[in-house]
Amino acid sequence: MTIAERLTVAIESTKARYRDLKETPEDGLETAEKIFLTVGAVILAAAAIAGITAFVNGQIALLPSN
Repeated sequence: MTIAERLTVAIESTKARYRDLKETPEDGLETAEKIFLTVGAVILAAAAIAGITAFVNGQIALLPSN
């Protein structure tokens, strides 16, 4: 197979892939949604843990020491 034939095959497969993606452009959105939801859940969990830790440390500081 010559270089020109290989380039032609590569270009044609790229065109076919582009047409497929153009017809169904939302195939990758499900993965993106999962990533954003996971990152959002991690951020919310970190914020909740930080808030609870700050509250508990504040309450510990109010305890009388003997």
